[in-house]
Amino acid sequence: MNEILTLNCPAKLNLNLIILGKRDDGLHNISSIFQLIDLSDVMTIKKSGLKSQSIIVNSDKSLNNENNIVSKVIDSLELHSQKKIFCDIRIEKNIPIGGGMGGGSSNAAAALVGINSLFNLNIPINTLRKIGKGLGADIPFFLYGHNALAEGIGDKLSFVKPSTKKYLVITPNICSSTKEMFELLDKHRNAGKQEKIQENQNSFLIPFLDRFKEVSYVYPSLQEIYPLSLSGTGSTLFYAYDDFSKIEKSLKKIPTKWRHSFCEPLQCSPLLTYLT
Repeated sequence: MNEILTLNCPAKLNLNLIILGKRDDGLHNISSIFQLIDLSDVMTIKKSGLKSQSIIVNSDKSLNNENNIVSKVIDSLELHSQKKIFCDIRIEKNIPIGGGMGGGSSNAAAALVGINSLFNLNIPINTLRKIGKGLGADIPFFLYGHNALAEGIGDKLSFVKPSTKKYLVITPNICSSTKEMFELLDKHRNAGKQEKIQENQNSFLIPFLDRFKEVSYVYPSLQEIYPLSLSGTGSTLFYAYDDFSKIEKSLKKIPTKWRHSFCEPLQCSPLLTYLT
């Protein structure tokens, strides 16, 4: 009988992100291509011998226990299954927090499928997706398991072929709030500042650069080398390239306090093992 399960929680990049408009419920319709990459958090779920739960994140104590979205996952699974779930969860964070790469949503998806498997809850995947949708707009994508065109609020997913590009992922030393960025985008549009967004662009780019002057100062010199994209609502920027020589010069212009990683595209999510 398994007592412990370890899962990789992959990050995603928004290869583009078009915000189409605000809905009556206050949310926004989007159109975006989500690409999974090989940068992952690692989650270990262990059955607890005590009648207790714990969620510990290696890099940020503010995300421990009830402050973590995984706590809401456990509550939702207990409510649905009518069973108490006692477990200890450890999360090794490699995906930047507040980076627009879906780290929290990926963790939530991994917890949904991992706890369902480890505790033999036998909840169908379609039900897990409904639970996930109630917790966060990006969670259904990570439960989908494939690269996708995301529409609606991000929950209407259709298969797209994986990218063949490589990625240089650049993360400034800031945390971008999704809620704040949507508010800024709405203010820009209400003030008539909306700019024409091309197919490969991100609607949040201009509001993001307006909000974070330390990024807007560096952005032009990085963009001059090769087309630079924003993922999600920030703060992650990335180059999609097929020839390293095209972006090599950027390494000398990335501020030393910013993190950067070379990433490969994933054909599908490692969570698919538990989704079939």
